[in-house]
Amino acid sequence: MSFQAKLEGQQSRQTVQSGPARRASSLHRSSLVALALSAGVGCGEEATVIPSNGSNGDAAGGPLYLIATTFSAGDQDETYLVTSPTFDATTTIDSTRGPKLIGGVVPTVFGGAVYAPDSQGPVIRRFDLDADDQLQPGPELSFAGVGMTTVLSWHVYIVNETKGYVFDPGGARLIVWNPSTMTLTGAQIDLQAAVREGWSPNLVFEHSGPVRRDSTLLIPLGWTDIDGNSRYASGVLALDTATDEVLSLDEDERCGETYANVVAPNGDAYFLPPDWSAAPHFFADLHQPTCVLRVRAGQTTFDDGPPLDLSALGSGLAAAAGVPDGNSGFFFNAVDEALWDGGNNEGGAVWRVWHYDFETAASRLVETLPTWSGTLYYVNVGGDFFIPHSQPTATGEQTTLYGVGTGGTDPTPVFSFEGDWFGLARLR
Repeated sequence: MSFQAKLEGQQSRQTVQSGPARRASSLHRSSLVALALSAGVGCGEEATVIPSNGSNGDAAGGPLYLIATTFSAGDQDETYLVTSPTFDATTTIDSTRGPKLIGGVVPTVFGGAVYAPDSQGPVIRRFDLDADDQLQPGPELSFAGVGMTTVLSWHVYIVNETKGYVFDPGGARLIVWNPSTMTLTGAQIDLQAAVREGWSPNLVFEHSGPVRRDSTLLIPLGWTDIDGNSRYASGVLALDTATDEVLSLDEDERCGETYANVVAPNGDAYFLPPDWSAAPHFFADLHQPTCVLRVRAGQTTFDDGPPLDLSALGSGLAAAAGVPDGNSGFFFNAVDEALWDGGNNEGGAVWRVWHYDFETAASRLVETLPTWSGTLYYVNVGGDFFIPHSQPTATGEQTTLYGVGTGGTDPTPVFSFEGDWFGLARLR
């Protein structure tokens, strides 16, 4: 059996321990990207990652958080929008106490409201808080009038109170809409320059993907074929969110697919691949090391200098993802050779977590964290970073959140809840 076939078989069988990665691997095979949590972190020269993190500060009424839980229900998934006044070791939730959405829906949070696509049509619905701090269905916006047949939750991005983007992969365009009035603005951004023959562009409005520098948004860009195979080329689209002008579109074939980003202390943005691209690129593509390109602070295109060799910083094998450590480095995961066992690990839990520090250029294995079955995701919840880890239980699935400590300390478990996770954010 070829590596590619074996990898696809593992992805269809594996118990994924990184939340939405369970859906991400299979969805990516259909030319889709995983999730779009509106969250992130900024560091360096006027650089922030994803402004729409739902944090309004300590508004009247105290802090409030969203926990989107997902359960398998026969042939379909169900997602619940659960609110909680705490997000720490004291947190206990009823994982089904909230509006129910059909499908594994990843909500976008902005300005104290929740925006969730309808899995059965090209519609976004807004959910607003009631007097009891519970989310209630609000107005809807249909994109059918502009020729869309579906809106994927990981293709939604909110710039500010009056502007949001929805990526249309079939039309290679961005549709501009107003989150406050829930109306289309009539504006569209042509992205035909990103189309390559035989490949569909994949704009990553992922929770850890875009980098915001004032009005400039740097968005990772990849390409997939009709079977969901990666082109193994790095792309970055620079967009002026004030004028909706495409500033630049750069691509580079030295490394694999661009996906998540980590911003170094000096403001340079590094774009890292996901597990579903890094693994076949390394094992099936003549053992190409996982390398990482950067966009220097103040620039919009890839730097011509030597890439960062992520494989060499980890186990020497395929490496993926990146989680800012809140200090001067980041966490990533790399395939463990013993766990990989030539690709015979039927459970798919072959990734171990590593840490790299930009200032010391030192890397190390994080012994205290469990193995992962896919990309190491993170979320920014009111300015604090959390790494979700889901695993099977006797009654379904349970998610444990690991908090990323300050000063580069290793993540530690904070609290757990029943179900998989499809969204974590601060509402106020």
